Amino acid sequence: MKVLLICFANTCRSPVAEALLSRMMVRESDVQILSRGVAGGPGDIPEPMQRALEQAGIELVGERGLPLVREEARSADLLLFMERRLLRDGVVTDPTLWPRSFTLREFARRGLNNPPQREMESFEQWRELLHSTRSRDELLGTDSVDDVADPGLSGTSEQFSEMISSLTQDVAKVAPLISGWNSTSV
Repeated sequence: MKVLLICFANTCRSPVAEALLSRMMVRESDVQILSRGVAGGPGDIPEPMQRALEQAGIELVGERGLPLVREEARSADLLLFMERRLLRDGVVTDPTLWPRSFTLREFARRGLNNPPQREMESFEQWRELLHSTRSRDELLGTDSVDDVADPGLSGTSEQFSEMISSLTQDVAKVAPLISGWNSTSV
């Protein structure tokens, strides 16, 4: 299974989510976890973010600043965006991504409301069930319920600590939903 975590520049939110999910999924050798940005970015970690990462005991695992490439997005089993606006832009640009694309929080919420039945369905079947409960209209507007706050490159250590705490909680909900699938069913 290939999971892409996507934010704007692949500098702050998605690399942290990648590190957290990779740590929680360490025993899942069949799961590839990557982070990307819709625009790509500098990849340099702001100093306040570095301090917040050290305080939380988190070490980033992948390259940063990498842009989301269409072929890579199309090959992913699951695309988890850090905010609704980015998800909306992604699926408008490439409508084939819609059934496999969710915000991180939306996926957690829908997955907890419709828990997987691994012994009776494949990951694809379960993901399709989650997708069937949604409407494109839900992407409209600016409701931030599904958004992970972005401190930006000029954020403070406190803002980055809040982002890390929020992502830790969100990823802890997602990890059990994507783990434990038979490699033949993913």
